[in-house]
Amino acid sequence: MAFQKPNNRQNRIDLAHVGEEGQIAVLVAEGFAASDLTQVAGAAERAGYRTCILSPNKSLVSGRSETREEMNFVVDGHPGDKGPEAYAGLLVPGGASSIEKLKAEQDARLLIGDFVRSGKPVCAMGEGVGFLAEIADKEGVAGDAAVALNGEIFASEGETARENATGSFIKTLSVATKAA
Repeated sequence: MAFQKPNNRQNRIDLAHVGEEGQIAVLVAEGFAASDLTQVAGAAERAGYRTCILSPNKSLVSGRSETREEMNFVVDGHPGDKGPEAYAGLLVPGGASSIEKLKAEQDARLLIGDFVRSGKPVCAMGEGVGFLAEIADKEGVAGDAAVALNGEIFASEGETARENATGSFIKTLSVATKAA
């Protein structure tokens, strides 16, 4: 009997299918954790979703990688442009300075609240977890990552929290999209 080596490669992204399932809004401001975005965006694109960067910034917004390198992203829209009905879900990456800037933006606060009330999935990472809990008026929610669905927030912490939240978020997107 021959031993087969497991295939640890991630599924490839089929560019012809990116966006076919819908769009995910990504709410960011200067200084956000770019690794949170790239982790979720990669998984989302493999599942057929396109990410749409929403920011108070006009054209470009800078994030920081895990190695503290600055990465620039093109802004697709403002948080007040469209509501949850235009998107399959919402991602709020971490980054202390980004979250502080978003807290000061009324349109960002309203967008998160609208998503929570709509019941659509929201994924928050790092400092975004506390911000999501504040907007949703949920006490005692803490962790490294969280997924909100139907008004409830499920948070986790630890080494695999972001990875687990990403997987749960993508699964809830798929279920919510098929149910709609």
